[in-house]
Amino acid sequence: MGNPVVTFFVNCYETIVLLLWTIVIIPYSMVAPYIPCKRKDISNDIVFHTGSGSGIGRLTCYNLAKKGAHIICTDMNKETAEETAETIRKTGGKATSYKLDVTDREAVYKLADQIRRDIGDVTILINNAGIVTGKKIQDCSDSMMVKTMDVNTISHFWTLKAFLPTMMKKNSGHVVSIASMAGFCGTPGLVDYCASKYGAVGLMESLFLELLGTNLKTTIVCPYLIKTGMFEGAISGAPILLPMLEPVWVGEQIVDGILCEEPYVILPKLLWWLVIFKNFLPTMLVVKLSDWLRLGKVMNQFTGREKAE
Repeated sequence: MGNPVVTFFVNCYETIVLLLWTIVIIPYSMVAPYIPCKRKDISNDIVFHTGSGSGIGRLTCYNLAKKGAHIICTDMNKETAEETAETIRKTGGKATSYKLDVTDREAVYKLADQIRRDIGDVTILINNAGIVTGKKIQDCSDSMMVKTMDVNTISHFWTLKAFLPTMMKKNSGHVVSIASMAGFCGTPGLVDYCASKYGAVGLMESLFLELLGTNLKTTIVCPYLIKTGMFEGAISGAPILLPMLEPVWVGEQIVDGILCEEPYVILPKLLWWLVIFKNFLPTMLVVKLSDWLRLGKVMNQFTGREKAE
């Protein structure tokens, strides 16, 4: 055992340093999202993107391709993934498409090996594939709740295990999770979805800490409701303060956050304040805030896509 007096003074010193850092970092973190950044060059990167066949996934692929990256478009629907890749190629970009069920870990591992042989090492991994049932817990079937967790959260384990080792070996890479503000704020009618997105956020926050000391980067993207087929019929409870987001704008903001290597991309940025203060607010005030935002009505008219894309 060390000298207890020395240990005491070391602990005091470390505590003082932590407090000083807190005084500096908290104000900085509140303004950091609004500070322009230097964007990295991804013209030589290979991007593995899940859920590329529609919505935000497709738009993000388009925007990444414009920056020169080779996009690996994957989706449960081979045809829509190929449509995304073909559009990229027609505009002079580089893209390849594959059918992939992200919940099938052996399929993920097999495809990862094939990509390494045929194209090269993936340098940017984007976990975007997602589903939403939009039902209250008593109305949601067991199988759909399990599938929500498998697609939105557990599949990230398989893609990370497939591509992270090479990134670690090269000490270079970027892991991105397209999560949701539902990963910070519970919403009626989205119990399983919120659980899956909380899981995705927790996974990425833990991974961020595991990768400290390396050159690997992580980005968690948490948008509010987006006007895509995935949330067809959903409404904003506060349409003036928080209107549903335009897909094109969200796609641009996601890519900008990746290029800036931002750990968090909160959309709109106004919701940073909710993330910061939520855990400081009394429970009853959180309830009143939820009522004011009419979160209980958000999913009342939800229909979603008529069929999986």
